[in-house]
Order: sequence, then C-alpha cells, then structure tokens
Amino acid sequence: MRNVLLTLVAVSALLLGPAVGLAAAQNAKALLQAADNAVGAGKVNSIQYTGTGRISYLGQNFTTVDDWPRVDLKSWSQTIDYGNKSAKEEMIRVQGNNPPRGGGAGFPITGEQRSTTLVSGNYAWNLNAQGQPQAQNDDAEVRQFMIWVTPHGFIKAAMADPNATVTDREFVGAGRTLRVVGFTTMGKYKATGEFDAQNMLERVVTWIPNPVMGDMQVEIRYSDWRDIGNGIKAPFHIHMHQGDHPLVRGMNYMDVQAGDVKANVQSASLTVPDAVRTAAAPLVNIQTTKLADGVWLIGGGSHNSVAVEFKDFAAIIEAPLDDARTNAVIAETKRLIPPGKQIRYVVNTHHHWDHSGGLRAAYAEGATIVTNEMNKDFYERVQLVPQPRTLSPDRLSQFPFATTGPGPGKLEAFRDRYAISDGDQSIISYHVEGLNHAADMAIVYLPKSKILVSADMGPPAAGTPVENVSPNSVALYNNIKRLKLDVTQHVPIHGNPSSNADFERTVGPAAARARPAAEGG
Repeated sequence: MRNVLLTLVAVSALLLGPAVGLAAAQNAKALLQAADNAVGAGKVNSIQYTGTGRISYLGQNFTTVDDWPRVDLKSWSQTIDYGNKSAKEEMIRVQGNNPPRGGGAGFPITGEQRSTTLVSGNYAWNLNAQGQPQAQNDDAEVRQFMIWVTPHGFIKAAMADPNATVTDREFVGAGRTLRVVGFTTMGKYKATGEFDAQNMLERVVTWIPNPVMGDMQVEIRYSDWRDIGNGIKAPFHIHMHQGDHPLVRGMNYMDVQAGDVKANVQSASLTVPDAVRTAAAPLVNIQTTKLADGVWLIGGGSHNSVAVEFKDFAAIIEAPLDDARTNAVIAETKRLIPPGKQIRYVVNTHHHWDHSGGLRAAYAEGATIVTNEMNKDFYERVQLVPQPRTLSPDRLSQFPFATTGPGPGKLEAFRDRYAISDGDQSIISYHVEGLNHAADMAIVYLPKSKILVSADMGPPAAGTPVENVSPNSVALYNNIKRLKLDVTQHVPIHGNPSSNADFERTVGPAAARARPAAEGG
C-alpha cells in the first residue's frame, strides 16, 4: 500500500508540475506588473544617482572575521542606460575617521582617491589618473549583470524572464510577510527580490563569481523610496553586502545616501573607446628569475611567487589572485624542478584575497597549505570547501576529491613560526607583529640564501624620503630586527628584488623617527 501511495504522489507531481510552474510564473508576472506600476520602472530608460556615503575594500580585512576596511565617499554617482546595457560609476574616496586597519590599493587614503568604472555591453573599462581608458573586459559580464539588480533593472530583467517565479516569505520575528521573486538573466545569473505590501523592492539577494568565495553572495537593500517625477520612484538609501559567509554574516561593502536621483538623463549612453574595443584578452604572463641555487622568482604580473627546490620535493611561496595565475605558477615550478618531485607545500603570507585567491588551485594540486592559525576556520570552512562555483568553475570544483579519501594535502597552521627543511634548504615563516595591514601577516625567510620574502610591506625604492616611507615598511624593518634575521636580499610579492643595504639606508631613519622616545636611540 505504501508503494502505491508513493506512486500516486509521484504521478500527481508529474501531472501538476507544469500547471504549478505556469501558475507561479503568472503570479510572478502579476507581482512584477504591480511593482512596475508602483515605481514606474517601465518609464525609466536611464537613471542617475548622486550622493555620499561609505565604501569598503573587498577581501582586505584585518582578520578573516573582521568587516571590510571602509572609507568615506566624499562623492558618488552612478548613471545607468538600461537600453544600451551601460553604466558609469564615479566616486571620490577619503579616509575620514575610519580606522586605518586592513589593506587595499592606496589604503589608508591620504588626500582623495578617485575612481571611474564603466561598462557597455560586453566591454568594460576604468579611467586612470590621466583620464585614459584601461580595458577591463573580463569584468564586463559581472558589471552588466549588476545593472539588472538595480531597483528598476530588477523589475525589467525579471519581467523579461518567462520562468520567473514568486513565493511568500514570512519574517516571524518582525511580523511581516514579503513576496519574493526569483529570476535568471544572461543565461546563468540568478537573483531574488523581496517586495513589501506596497510592491516596493526592499532587498535583492544574488551571486557573482569570486576566486575565494565561489558563487559569492551579494545583498542589496533599497529604502527611502521617493517620488522623482513622472510617476517614477527611486530609493534614496542603498546598502550593500558582499562576501557574507557562515562565519561572519555581515560584510558591509557599501552604504550611500542619494542627494539627488534623476530619471531619463541626457547622454547616459556610453561610447566604447577604440582601445577597449580592440584590447586583446589578458594573458597570464610568466617571467622567471633565478635568485639562488634552487630558488626562483616567478613574476611577470602584479603578484610574484617564489619556487623553492628541496631534496625530495618543492614548495611555492604565495598562490595569488586566482586559479589561472596559480595554475601557471604551478606549471612553471614543475618545469623548473626535476621530474618526480612533487609540490608538497604552498606557503601563504596572509589572507587578503589577492594573495590567497589561488589557494584552491594549490589544494587541488595536493599541496599542504601553510598559513597563520587565524585563517584556519575560514580556509577550511569557507574557502577550500566544495561550495557552489557554478558561475566560474575552478580546478578544485571541477575535479573534487572524494570525501572518503585520499584527499588533498592538509592545512598546517602556526602561531609564531613554521619551518620547512630537508637539512640543507629551509623556508621559515614568521608572524609579523605591529602591522595594521593584516593581523595574520607572515614574512618568509630562506636562511641558506639570506632571502626574505614579504608582501605589502615594500621595500620602498632606494632613497625614498623619510616622510614617504610607509608604516608597513617600518613594521617590516622592526620585525627583521626583532627576529635577528641576517638578510641580504628582499624579494617582495609586489615589485622587484632589492638589497637589504638599500632597505636599511632607506627605512632605518624612518623606523628611528617612529620609535617612541622611551625606547631610546
């Protein structure tokens, strides 16, 4: 009898499935039409927001459980042309009263930091300090998608999806029930939007690809809706999260209060510069320099790695950026070392996403990852787990290890010091003290060749004026002295190798000036 009932249920589901799906789609269309009537989305061809607020540096927090480091937005504007699938975002960032803890390009900010990002269809670009376009076509897809999760863009894109659905969501504690619409656009991007009883869009939840987070959740809240004329309403307060995860639910990315919103503005469409339209797809460039016997600098891009050969294995210091970069570093390391030697270790300087974005590739290779103990939970429970990566699959997600084993290399976590040695060649990771950039920062010392590998701490160019030497470089100097390291050559993750003699002459006076008087000379 039980089998008969199960069969009846299954047959009923098959028969009702298309009807239920059609009804859900019809209900979604009805809600979206009501939302369109409420805010006038159908009347909006283009829109421009201007305001102030704050924005954060994604993936650059002080520790893995801290919020992103934030700065103030002295000004912010976003202009969108829905018909041409184009958008332009301009901002002026200032440090404000925000604590200077964490990282990011130019953080903490001195003076003003300007940024202009643009997208038009399949082309994306930024403007540099001289106003010249810099192609970013790899970012075009995500930038275009973000047009469709703006308030009016959401309604337009959801109405264009014949398979959009709707469901009710009860917020018991708040005593509210919202209607939630889900849709897919551009073939793979999914988004859900929560509508209140007045058919106003309150919140969007969606996902975009990220090397560290996989399908990274993005949450955008819209509030303070106001009439801006011609039956059109727009939210004057926008709050966005990016990178929320099970360990920290609240990674605040942006919060802006609009001072003005205009619909159907003139000159909203963009002309794609020829330099962007004809730009070749970026390639992973590898340039290798021998630093010492069995030690090579693998550069050629914005981030370096260092390959080290041991008697029976090899190690890599830093797996940066993403799968593509780190897979290229792994391939180059295999070319450099004799066949049969495995890459047994990958040493991580710190958790910032541009320095850890390739760890999944290293994990897929079977390497043991060496990192500070502060990162253990995040790496094991968020970054290295087989969470969804449907938007941009990587090596580990495409070729996962069986849960029954044998699995990938383990993660080795340390507090103050971690050594890898075969009795001749050694790599020693030391925790860096007194640094506001990242609490988990490590420097990596090779005693045989007296090489010191560091990230985001310089060294500065020889002869840099004392007042221009960064606190990060001073922290590096102080830790070298504290650990009594005999250094001959500095090898930074960013930039070119340089001598310790130049480092001492340049940073020593700045370190002396920064030292409290009570410590003496």
